[in-house]
Amino acid sequence: MALIAPGGLFAAVTRHFENPRAAEEARLCVRTEEGEAPVPLSPAEAREALYGPAAVPALASSIWQEALGAARAETAPGGPWRLLVIWLALPQLTGTVWRISTRLGVDRSDVESEMALALLEGLRSGESGSPPPLRAWLGAARSSGWRLARAGLREIPCTLPENIADDDEQTAPDGPAADPCGREDFALEILRPERAELHAPLRFRIASQQARKEVLGKLTGHLEARPGSYRGAPCDRRRQIGTLALRRGARQA
Repeated sequence: MALIAPGGLFAAVTRHFENPRAAEEARLCVRTEEGEAPVPLSPAEAREALYGPAAVPALASSIWQEALGAARAETAPGGPWRLLVIWLALPQLTGTVWRISTRLGVDRSDVESEMALALLEGLRSGESGSPPPLRAWLGAARSSGWRLARAGLREIPCTLPENIADDDEQTAPDGPAADPCGREDFALEILRPERAELHAPLRFRIASQQARKEVLGKLTGHLEARPGSYRGAPCDRRRQIGTLALRRGARQA
């Protein structure tokens, strides 16, 4: 099991359950044997029963069934059960997060967030009233993290947007050359420099070559268009407004 990196979503969920009040709100009542009274377990006790040296498979199955059922039935936006199942799943996901981030160079916090979203989406899928199968639920989260990382490999960082518009041969590192007659949509992302005030990246979905030329022209200030090529006029580069990342969108069926 890999360590949880500080600053990511997994670390935030872990800190949440270090609060005694939050832990008290997420106590599970688990039946150990048929006919016996339910045993209350704190989040820490439940996690120890799942991953500790004295873990019992039958008890682990009951814990997951109870936790997933409570999370699936939860309707309040600030309820404890969905966070609890994410926290209980962390030991089975941190190793995958580490492998994805080290092999593909993706930010760990992005992978963690993507996996958590997949876990929450998995709670809503499946048959009504029954929790999702544990193995499939965790597997879907891992697959979502890998997909995010591989999609990031297709991003093409560039500081000159006029070169992006002029290049019909942009491809992913492991992909074939692009067909100019069958171009895919692009997502244009502008990452603003770090500043003290609030800031956020800007994203544009560009559906055609003409729309892409117009958007990039507005970004650069001046763009001289000629049939078959686009060239940007000189612009003031003394102040950086951001960097660009170009991502190929999914091809429409």
